[in-house]
Amino acid sequence: MKKLILSGALLCAITNAKAQWTYKNVNNGIDDPYKICYTETNNYARLKLEKYNEGVTFYISGTYFCDEFPTVDVVFTVSGVTKKHQVVGARSEDSKIVFLAFDISTEEFYEDFKNASSVKVRVNESYCTTDVFTFNIANSKLALEFMQKP
Repeated sequence: MKKLILSGALLCAITNAKAQWTYKNVNNGIDDPYKICYTETNNYARLKLEKYNEGVTFYISGTYFCDEFPTVDVVFTVSGVTKKHQVVGARSEDSKIVFLAFDISTEEFYEDFKNASSVKVRVNESYCTTDVFTFNIANSKLALEFMQKP
């Protein structure tokens, strides 16, 4: 029985390990040190927060994006309720990032992001495959607090 409980606890820890926010202070020796935090899906996409000037940039990366300014569906689950938002993203020059908000604290969906347990993101593309990425963003309030600390 003890082995079964231990195995169950270990399985939960492994499952949740991928779902947690990862916090990093980055100092590459060239730029000023900066903060990032991210969460990943099983297909290598990342939902990321990065400190930029006085704000916090919110974006998705880890795959190839075709459209320069794609429409992005962002669907948060907040206390079991679905909260839908649509934003116009901006693709990076190398087509590997779509910025969802250049300063999340000024965006309309800030409260939903802060209180959500999960989010689905669909980058709607004209000519490429449109995938739906699901991220566990439990404790996103703590991620925002990390990003906003000096």
